[in-house]
Amino acid sequence: MPVTRAKTACKLRPAVSGDEQKRAAAKAWQRYAFAAIPAAGLLELGAHVVQTHSVAPDADWKAAREFVATHAAPEDLVAFAPRWADPVGRQEFGPQIATVEREARADTTRFARAYEVSIRGAHAPDLDGWHREDAARFGGVTVTTLTNPSPVHVIDDLVSHVDPQRMRVSRVDGGHESECTFAHGPPLAGGLGSGPAMPPDRFVCPGGSNVGTSVVADLDYYPHRCIYTPGVGGDSTLRLRFLDVVLGSSLHGHHALYVEAERMKTGAPVTITFRIGDTTLGTIFHRDGDGWRAFELDTSAFAGQRAEVVADIVSPGGQRRAYCFEANTQ
Repeated sequence: MPVTRAKTACKLRPAVSGDEQKRAAAKAWQRYAFAAIPAAGLLELGAHVVQTHSVAPDADWKAAREFVATHAAPEDLVAFAPRWADPVGRQEFGPQIATVEREARADTTRFARAYEVSIRGAHAPDLDGWHREDAARFGGVTVTTLTNPSPVHVIDDLVSHVDPQRMRVSRVDGGHESECTFAHGPPLAGGLGSGPAMPPDRFVCPGGSNVGTSVVADLDYYPHRCIYTPGVGGDSTLRLRFLDVVLGSSLHGHHALYVEAERMKTGAPVTITFRIGDTTLGTIFHRDGDGWRAFELDTSAFAGQRAEVVADIVSPGGQRRAYCFEANTQ
């Protein structure tokens, strides 16, 4: 039988020029853009609704404040969470509750109980491991009562000694020691690079150095109340004599440089040496980048006694050595 072969017809599409392809792509993009713009608007509207409805109203903050004011003892900690809500908490609670001692704490170890004021289910990381006792909700603000499983008993706080009755300050240059006078004047504060502000009541030393209680921002921008002793440079020493300190088994503390002074890690180290009489307790170094670093020295040989504690602070390069420390006996 004869075999019939089928013929396949091929239809060729007309060639499309480059300009036509660009026009087609532009039209497609316009269609997607017209669809995307309303979608973006809806997303923005939804985000706005979430943000406005998640803000705790002033009435909730006021109710939470009344609760804390009624229940918190002066020695209790009051903390705000999340961290970015801390300025709001300070504004709503005021300086009577959001005190410098609470806000610019050295750490949480000395507090036996804390009232955590939080929004959006947040929790303060430095209260991890504390026992949850109770929680009270005031609309968008929650106050959680927490207890410290192992609080530290502070016997004497050296920061509280910064006054002319309980402390002496001097500058030592070679073998010559010059007394620093306690004076009252206007507070000292400057711009970026000037370091922490100086309070009106402070020790004023020869050469222009000032020593007083201030608040330093550490590398993470957390505030800490401490004794501000900016380095004088060279071989000079700032000497602090803490009078009639009640001693325990250890001298515990923290030290740091103002964040802007140590972030670049280009400055000279600062050393602080503690001694009691002829006994040197130890020398601690602070190097740029250390941040708010803890230290502890053994004072068990003096436990139960009262004595003068001397701190000598040296920094070979006095430039931008905005040094601050706190210490207490335990």
